[in-house]
Amino acid sequence: MAKAKSGSVVKKGLKFFLYGEQGTWKSSFALAMAKMKSELGKPLRVLYIDCETGSVDNYLEDLESEGVDLNNILLVYTTSYTEVEEWATKAMDNEDLYIEDEDGNEVVALDAEGNPFRADVIIVDGITVISDNVKFAAIGVSEKRARLKAKAQEKNATEQAVAEATAGLEFKDHDKIKMKGKNLLRSLITGTDKYVVVTSREKTKKVMQKVGDKMELVEVGKVPDTWDGAEYEFFTVLRNFEDEDGTIKSQIMRKDRTRVFEQNEIIDNPTPLYWQSVIDGNRGKQSNVVKESLESSVEKDEDVIAKGFSKVEESSAKQEEEKQPETVAEYREAIDKQIKTLSDPKKKALLPKVKKAGLTVDFNKIDDTEQMKKFYELVTE
Repeated sequence: MAKAKSGSVVKKGLKFFLYGEQGTWKSSFALAMAKMKSELGKPLRVLYIDCETGSVDNYLEDLESEGVDLNNILLVYTTSYTEVEEWATKAMDNEDLYIEDEDGNEVVALDAEGNPFRADVIIVDGITVISDNVKFAAIGVSEKRARLKAKAQEKNATEQAVAEATAGLEFKDHDKIKMKGKNLLRSLITGTDKYVVVTSREKTKKVMQKVGDKMELVEVGKVPDTWDGAEYEFFTVLRNFEDEDGTIKSQIMRKDRTRVFEQNEIIDNPTPLYWQSVIDGNRGKQSNVVKESLESSVEKDEDVIAKGFSKVEESSAKQEEEKQPETVAEYREAIDKQIKTLSDPKKKALLPKVKKAGLTVDFNKIDDTEQMKKFYELVTE
């Protein structure tokens, strides 16, 4: 259900989304959270979910030499979405976490003080691996679906094999995959006051643009190699890169809600220690946690749809109609949603209108509210 609160000062969260090429210090940035202190001055306890199979093992010795007690770091190795979700949920709910001792027996994990391990930080290192595996699993389901469909149509063995081999993901499959990923990430953002770091590989973004007399795919930048829009809800989005002089730097992409850095600012020697002041300022403040997941929210909306929109109270419908986007993020979401409903002819007709208005075709690059409003008006007219 919806959650309301007064305008009292609440804890600021550290919710990092970090992407970049291999070798740009993504894992070391994430693991450096273990060097930070809580608002009470105690070392942060880190649950490190390693999806890159051993990406941080080489850093542990260095951390120990710098005075970090490794008992405050709990490493989990997995490439399974289900297991990532399971461990993250247990950590968010402050459940006991179990590890194997030297004899192979399951025992409760303890922190450096000998208490049951309660994570202050949840790290998912390598979300690209997880999103890829979810996609591969969906393809496997699609192949089985095609085989069963061909069998039901009484196809021969060869035809069944061809149907299975050529099976692809349907539109609904892509939507389910995206929602599954966003549900996990949203729970890490709104469902807990624990600090969070998620890392991702990057890929080149390409869009269709007119080059001369023909349309071509043109590279327009680098984006996270995972579920589309996965980074939007995080408080701080960083892209690590190797500069021309060979040093590793980081750029604030789109935003840093903590306001430690400005948008697009370049950071030398990227480390989360720059944000220690945010944690220090949280002492005595209240948490603001929204436990409801994306899936449970959708279930409520499905109930409304099942009953028919005509039965929704008139006042609620009117409020929904009158609600307009206000922030750049809200405009971006509304524009993306509206464009998906347009027919191909309308999409083609939109392009010259956008250019005539002096706007960039890629609305994801627009960070000005007024420009986003103009773009939104063109899409919805």
